[in-house]
Amino acid sequence: MAVTAQNPELQHSELRPYRFDERLRMIPVDPETLAVRVALADPHDFPGLRRLGIALMLLGRHDEALDRLDQALELADTERRRITVWINLADVYRYQGEPARAEILYRRALEASRALDPDLVSFAAHHLGKSLAEQHRPAEARQLLNEAMRLRVADGESELIESTRAALDHLDELALPVPPEIEQLLGPVPVWSDDHEGREGNLVRSGGFWIKRGPRAVAEHARLTWLRDNSIEVPAVAAFDEDVLVLADAGNSLAGQAEPIETGTQMGRALRALHDLPVADCPFDACLDVTLARAYRNVVEGFVDTADFDDDHRHLSPAEVLAHLRERRPVDEDLVVTHGDFTPGNVLTGGLLIDVAALGRGDRYRDLALAERDLAEDFGTEAVEAFYAAYGLPEPDRTKLDYYRLLDELF
Repeated sequence: MAVTAQNPELQHSELRPYRFDERLRMIPVDPETLAVRVALADPHDFPGLRRLGIALMLLGRHDEALDRLDQALELADTERRRITVWINLADVYRYQGEPARAEILYRRALEASRALDPDLVSFAAHHLGKSLAEQHRPAEARQLLNEAMRLRVADGESELIESTRAALDHLDELALPVPPEIEQLLGPVPVWSDDHEGREGNLVRSGGFWIKRGPRAVAEHARLTWLRDNSIEVPAVAAFDEDVLVLADAGNSLAGQAEPIETGTQMGRALRALHDLPVADCPFDACLDVTLARAYRNVVEGFVDTADFDDDHRHLSPAEVLAHLRERRPVDEDLVVTHGDFTPGNVLTGGLLIDVAALGRGDRYRDLALAERDLAEDFGTEAVEAFYAAYGLPEPDRTKLDYYRLLDELF
């Protein structure tokens, strides 16, 4: 399948020629020349930042692409500009293997275009349709692509019509296959979901396994390997191939336990063991520079759920939270190997750690703040006291606990 139809998101750029691969994803015809252009570019306006973001996406430099498109989104001064950048951002997330984020952005663009800019409806529907086809959702994909086709036929734009026709004609071929090793173990696994509390990363539970896919799965596999090499108990890896990780189902989390003191004690012991690892040997960075950069991205792209804010933060907007975090940033970081999301839902009975994709060198209070908050809410003061007793910290720093609890609102 070879398609060379023009992409509307690039029609005003100087970054052509490009083509579509067998899954109708954009790739550059001449990546070396494109890379040179990118190296020489230093844009400061909306069109330049957007073009550069798209070029970086074509080159597979997804984090850099997101950075530039976030800058463009902040400069977007019309609904049309915001909608087109949402589509571009969704493309980047889709290309790097994060379909859940991509779908949120595509649907946001589609809803906004229907209400505010009908000329962009076909673009949003077309891109969302292709994304759903990749995720083995052909009925939804076909409905959206047919909508895009009707609009494009009415407008009479031949290149756009051909692009959507190609997607419809090859709909089944767009579905992303399961890597060979995973298929050999489990057979085809066409459904991926983010609906599992305490277990992130485009996953599904099947046949006694947790199956994760995407960049977080790759990050988690590297961290699981490192933890196991350092004698920390983690679930067994049943298989890992390309960007798919299969973990053995290792039991129930502490979130379902009924005994507060035992729950707090197990949490404290597990965290102390993790924080006692030699931080200088940890190859993963989760310091404030890294974490605040991720927080900024979540704010700019609209991925912060204010409905989930703690009661004392509900009067703040995501932008205000980020401003407070920057203003009140601690002078020093007490660096240890942090989990990054240390809650009862991410510790299994017996102390096994799960969901370690965010693990890295960071301030111990990132973990302490989340553990205290969730234990207090779900199990009461007895659990919190048992946690600190087992961890070995009788008088925690309340200012730092408050700071890192506020930081977590943006994740």
